[in-house]
Amino acid sequence: MNSISTPFDTPWKDILEAYFPQFMAFFFPQINAHIDWAKGFEFMDGELQQLAKDSETNRLYADKLAKVYLLNGSEQFILAHIEIQCQKEDIFPARVFTYFTRIRDKFKKPVVSLVILGDKNKTWQPQTYQEELFGCRLQFDFPVVKLLQYKQRKAELEDSSNPFAHVVLAHLAALATKQNNQRRRREKIILAKRLYDQAWERQDVINIYRFLDWVLTLPKALEIEFQEELATYEGVRNMPYVTSIERMGIEKGLQEGQLNGQLNMALKFLQRRCGELPPEVRSRLEALNSEQLDGLGDVLDDIVSIEQLIAWLDAITTVNSETSL
Repeated sequence: MNSISTPFDTPWKDILEAYFPQFMAFFFPQINAHIDWAKGFEFMDGELQQLAKDSETNRLYADKLAKVYLLNGSEQFILAHIEIQCQKEDIFPARVFTYFTRIRDKFKKPVVSLVILGDKNKTWQPQTYQEELFGCRLQFDFPVVKLLQYKQRKAELEDSSNPFAHVVLAHLAALATKQNNQRRRREKIILAKRLYDQAWERQDVINIYRFLDWVLTLPKALEIEFQEELATYEGVRNMPYVTSIERMGIEKGLQEGQLNGQLNMALKFLQRRCGELPPEVRSRLEALNSEQLDGLGDVLDDIVSIEQLIAWLDAITTVNSETSL
């Protein structure tokens, strides 16, 4: 049976943006207890994008940079540098340290680097970066949460009202069913039905469903089976929160307005990855046809800068010109 590719970066970024205070409360309660959420918070993705452009890897993964305020009565704030790492990487501790130092140097403020490990390797749990030369020694420790550790806490996750309990269940299901399409469909329907049992607001159901739908991707035939079963359940519960348009419209573009759905998804992804898109670049993207958008979808993960995006657009323009001759 063919394995199922699961791109985790985008859904984790989206759900973090929607529920950042809940993320902190769920994964890092000791830190969360010191944050004054009444003063609000601010994502600083533009600054993080610039730091990534200056890095050797030029890759952001699912990092988020947020400014939050403390409960100590002062105006001091911390910059929480959050990493969602979903595969083993030997240089990962060094990368965390590099971003830590660059953020600290740029803003001249205290920084905390928070790491969520979403990989399948049970023995890999980096939480320290060290270097030493001629008696000069550096040790950098950072808080780590390993999602695999929640496998033994399934009942606790199912009883939790925090959105990230459902996020973790979906993430673990995606890892466990990578080689089994039928099992993935069963897990997906169970998790989708559970959304109706949480008494969440409609938008919460939609937000969490989008994460679930993205990480638990199914082959087309099984996706149709899943949709039919969920539609029946929605009818029984009289809670049609994730109808076909909500379910598939933006992320996959499989219903009416397929072209617009694909374009909206691509624009949202590219803006998050590359920063604000220049008007001329946006116009060129809006002029792409369905086949070209499919091609863009194949290379989205490799585009991390405006320059690379322009180069891709120039390349397809050249191909089209040569074809028309």
